[in-house]
Amino acid sequence: MKKFGLLGKNISYSFSPTLHNRIFQLYNIDGEYKIYDLKDEVLIDDFLKQLKKDGILGINITIPYKTSILKFVDEISDEVKDIGAANCIKFKDDKIIAYNTDYFGLLKTFKKMGLNLAYKKVVILGSGGAAKAAVKALLDLKAIVYIVSRDINKASKKIENVFTISYEDLNEVSGYLIINATPVGTFPNINKSPIFKETIQNFDFVLDLIYNPKETLFLKFAKAKNKKIENGLYMLVSQGVKSQEIWNEVDLNYEKVYNDLISEVYK
Repeated sequence: MKKFGLLGKNISYSFSPTLHNRIFQLYNIDGEYKIYDLKDEVLIDDFLKQLKKDGILGINITIPYKTSILKFVDEISDEVKDIGAANCIKFKDDKIIAYNTDYFGLLKTFKKMGLNLAYKKVVILGSGGAAKAAVKALLDLKAIVYIVSRDINKASKKIENVFTISYEDLNEVSGYLIINATPVGTFPNINKSPIFKETIQNFDFVLDLIYNPKETLFLKFAKAKNKKIENGLYMLVSQGVKSQEIWNEVDLNYEKVYNDLISEVYK
């Protein structure tokens, strides 16, 4: 049996096991996918060594270890070099190789939304691993990117080639697309939004990388303003399918997995 999993902290809410188990069913893969909930970064090194011993083929990485995981890998892919964060690692030939499939998931999500991002202003809320992947994808599509952070000095040092502004500055900004790349609004804290409803009025498209719940308060605000919205499920599916392609060295059908999964996830 092929073994995979998800590393993070306080991630019992994740849909990833459901996603990967569905991929196993659709493509007749004899596999299992587990949640690995680690309470502290200091445990990662021993954890990865144990996974090697157990014959694990690969794992995904989520909050809060997408950046810190890079301390423990042997090789990084080209997109990880640019992003500075990874959400997928593969164990191969006694090496740990890091990838960022969030980047590919975002490109597919932008395409699904029908966005024409060249020379358009895009605002990203947050400056963590997901935000870094979004910056890379957006810059590759020639967008003009703004990062909103509570610590603009720290954010400006972490992420290059973008404009960095505060949440207070955001009230005076308008643009084509706004992306929530923070965990604010994730289940069970569903009655929180990273910004006020009035601020969303200034954007045409609204993307929340959160997928649980299906419609966050952030997206409800956008919907009330008649904005075109998308949650994070398509990105989740796309990055997960890309991970399986990397681990199994095969090509899979993204739309097939998404269409099959969506009815199960949001019953």
